Formats: sequence, C-alpha cells, structure tokens
Amino acid sequence: MAARAVIAGVGITAATSPRRQESSSLELVQEAVWGALEHSGASPSSLDGIVIGNIDGFEGTVLGAKHVVRRLGLGTELPVSILNTGGTTGGNLMQVAARQVRSGDRSRVLCIGGPTFFGSVDLQAAINTNSPMVVEQPLGMGAYHMGAFYPSAYAERFGATVEDFAVSAVQDHEHASRNPYAHLRNTLTIDNVVGARPLSSPMTMAMVCPVSTSANALLISSEEGAADLGPTPVLIRAMGTSSDPYLGGGKNDFAAMENLAILAAQVYRLADVRDPLADIDVAEVFSPYAPMQPMQLEALGFAPPGGGIDLIRSGGTRIDGAIPVNLSGGPLCTNAGVAGELAPYVYVALQLMGDAPPEMQVHGARRGLAHGTGGTFFQFENLAVLERQERS
Repeated sequence: MAARAVIAGVGITAATSPRRQESSSLELVQEAVWGALEHSGASPSSLDGIVIGNIDGFEGTVLGAKHVVRRLGLGTELPVSILNTGGTTGGNLMQVAARQVRSGDRSRVLCIGGPTFFGSVDLQAAINTNSPMVVEQPLGMGAYHMGAFYPSAYAERFGATVEDFAVSAVQDHEHASRNPYAHLRNTLTIDNVVGARPLSSPMTMAMVCPVSTSANALLISSEEGAADLGPTPVLIRAMGTSSDPYLGGGKNDFAAMENLAILAAQVYRLADVRDPLADIDVAEVFSPYAPMQPMQLEALGFAPPGGGIDLIRSGGTRIDGAIPVNLSGGPLCTNAGVAGELAPYVYVALQLMGDAPPEMQVHGARRGLAHGTGGTFFQFENLAVLERQERS
C-alpha cells in the first residue's frame, strides 16, 4: 500500500511589487524555506528531497532554481527536482512532492515556490508569447484577451453584466484587506471595478491580477515522518491534474469550464466528496481574472450553471458563508508566479492546521480544496482535497 503524504509545515513571505521589494529573490526563498522548517520543527538534516519550480523565459534566466537551491544553506547532497510546467508550475510542485513521498522513496520533501517576476524586461511581452503562434498571435491576442473569452461567452449565455463580474473582485479585495501577506490590500466598490481602465470586454484593469513578488514553501512528509513535528498534519487526501486543447478553436465551450469540472469529479471521487458545498469547509481557487471565479465555483460543484455570481453576491463565499472562498484575496490581489500558484495549497493548509492569520481563520475547518490553473486559454488544471488529521 502506498504511503500517505501530509503537509507538515508552511512558510510564506509578505508580498509586494517587484519595484518595492527590498529582498532579493534568493532572500525571499530563504525566508520561506526556513519559515517552513521552523513552523514544522523539522531540522534541515531530516530532509531527503527538494522540489522547486521556475518558469524559464519569465525569470530572465534558465534553470535559476539550480542557483537558488545551492544558496539555501541545506547542504549539497539533497536530491533536487526542478519543475517547469509554465503557469501551473506552483500548483504542480506539491503534487510532485506528494508523489515522491507516496512512493516510499522519500519521507520529508521540501516544496519551494519562489518569485517569478524579478528578471523579465517586458513581462507583458513575455506572457503574450503564450498565445498560439498560428492563429492567435497574428491577431494580436495576448494573455488577458484569452482570459476574456470565458466571461464573454458566459455573459452571452447567462446574461451576466460587467457589474455582475465585478462582485468577485470586490470580495477578493475585501478578503485581502485582512491578509497580512497579500500584495493589494485596498478595498474596492462595484463602481471602482466597473470604472477602471477597460482592457478586453468585459474585463477592466481592476479585474486583473497584479505583478507581485513573494515566496512560499511546504514541507511534505509521510504520516510517520510527521509524527514528531509540531503542526497538526494535513492529509493530501486526493489530487489530480488535467488538460484540454492548446488552441482556442479546440475548446468545446467557453461558457463552462469543462476541463475543471471533469477533474473535480475525479478528485472528488477519490476523496469521497459527494456534496461539495456540504463536504468542503474552505477553498482557494486560482482566478487571476475576476470573472473566472464564479465559473470555477460552478465547475467545482458549489453552484449550478449560471449560479456562481449569485453565490458570491449572497455572501456564500465569505468567511461565515456556506463555502468560504479565497480568504487570502487569491491571485487577484497577489500573484507572484510560481509562488502565486503554490499559494492556494499554502493557504488551505494553514486554514486546516488552524494557523491562518486570525482575521481570516475559518474556525473548525476540517476539509479544504486547493486549485491551480494556467497555460494557453487555461488548458491546464490542478486540484487537491486536503484534510485535517487530528492527533491521537
């Protein structure tokens, strides 16, 4: 029988913009790594592996993780796995580390998400190369244009307005205002969001994630390896990844996130989640564009088709709602690339351990959902159900 993997320690740094960041990329990673070790109570000598991610081309270097790992003060003998799956790198880090532990080959693996956006000379130009070269790039289509496909189709089918999509932006900013680690901690009104600079209909600037710098880390351990550590362990109950076509023309339906819905059904089956709204206590979804969030909530089974906006507007996703969502503020308020994609797993783990910042802690949370997405037209998805494990 495969070993079970748990999250046994968390490290996270406060986020800000690259221009205001006073720490180097290496210093941020060091802070997150040693924070995770201190939180867990594990010694560096007890580690037997590292999983770290970087996105070549976005960081102004190639395989910068090799340099970072050597400078962490953890020695030179640890096996290192360097992961690059583009925008989903951070979300896949935990899954790779967990599989190494589940295999029985390793007992304690440090999972590291560093900042991505220090080195790019022109970040938007780099991101825009993500567009398919045959059709989309010649049409001038960039990252946020691809993000606008989904809400445009959704609005046509369900009659949603710009004001409707603004609801999730307002709520994420409200949540971020209570998160000491968030980058954008200002609150917004519907009028602020709707009146912001238009980008690609129906999206405005206030509906788009910022460029942030921060770092985070998770200690992934076997259950036996976590027995002598401090925090309440969080079991990685079920996890999975999925993808669909690279080209926009290969998508079946932009008004519904079908790929995520298929993945959610698979992960829920593994975790014995039968009623997501009743069985899950807290969720962090990766919605770098505000209009994506209601669509993701529908794909995850928290609302019926067309009902995601009503769920948010009703308060169902607030800290005291039926399913608290993105209490961190999500990527709409902090997006540091690899660290930003790992963040949903970090924040859900903190919630289930009972170690989230007090103003954003969901009391009694036992089961959580962490999600990541990325790639052209967001064709890659990753998802995990995490559970608090009470010590006997």
